[in-house]
Amino acid sequence: MQKLIKISDQQFYYSTIDQVIESCSQEEDCAIIIDENYLDQFLENGGDVIGTNINQVIIISESVNTALSKLEGVGVFLLAAVSLEDAVRLAVLGEALSKEVVCVSKEESAVTKILNEITD
Repeated sequence: MQKLIKISDQQFYYSTIDQVIESCSQEEDCAIIIDENYLDQFLENGGDVIGTNINQVIIISESVNTALSKLEGVGVFLLAAVSLEDAVRLAVLGEALSKEVVCVSKEESAVTKILNEITD
């Protein structure tokens, strides 16, 4: 997990899908921003951290119903966004819920760019 930027009282991190389970299990009240393409792998390998360490899941998806249906019955705050930028903005708005935000995306540079634009 790579520490990126702090916005207000929230610390943002970047993590690969392979590292996200370990990353989130080290944090409490953690939000995760995850692309729907990684959702199945995340749920198979570490779905048990949802609800214990992860209290907010923001899914980046064009097909919201399909992605959210995979998390039906899970006791966390679920949000959907159409883009990484929208997902980051939703995470910032959820500051009261999560002080740590882990972004799982294909490119770390895209996450960093969006975070820098938000803080400008």
